[in-house]
Amino acid sequence: MSAKYAILGLVIERPGYAYQLAQRLERRFGSSAFAPSGVYSALDQLSREGHVRAVGAIGRGAVRRASPRIIYKATEAGVQHFERWMLGSTPAPPLRDDLHLKIALCRPRNVPRLIDTLYGQELACVARVRELRRAEAKAAGEESHEFSRRMRVVARDAEIASWKARIEWLQHARELLEALLEDYQRHRARVARAAIDRRAAGRLARHASLSTRGALT
Repeated sequence: MSAKYAILGLVIERPGYAYQLAQRLERRFGSSAFAPSGVYSALDQLSREGHVRAVGAIGRGAVRRASPRIIYKATEAGVQHFERWMLGSTPAPPLRDDLHLKIALCRPRNVPRLIDTLYGQELACVARVRELRRAEAKAAGEESHEFSRRMRVVARDAEIASWKARIEWLQHARELLEALLEDYQRHRARVARAAIDRRAAGRLARHASLSTRGALT
């Protein structure tokens, strides 16, 4: 998922410079895992397309030799472009999750490690839900525009619901894998016992054969 429209939307809300926009992007869309470098690429692309423009610069930051921080503002063409995107259709995202692929392709010896991975992701998702709840409580007293606050609540609720659904799936998948592992281990134990019994029976048969031959001589 490109950061382009997220950055354009943030610039429309309030002009800013790249690092500032990266911080706002992280606070607003942390779960989307946008790379910080993507902010600079998005601003370069938006500038080339005429959707944002530089409106000034501030300071040189803590490092004297650092370049001034350029402030970007959305152009009228950028606002119109954003509106067309906002009102356009949104296709369902493809399901390309590494974890789904690993489960589908795993072999019996991979199952214990996969169970650990599922549990680790489950804990991470629970932590993310708690983080969103804390952010929700903090933002409640900071947002000055009622409409913006409500839209953020809707978006945050959707994200929380998504994380909760993933937690439920992770728990279910882990339970299934644990049951499969237990069945596989029992099967391996039965096979091992059967092999031991066959070897023992073979030894007894050989011993009996030798005893019979000795009696005949």
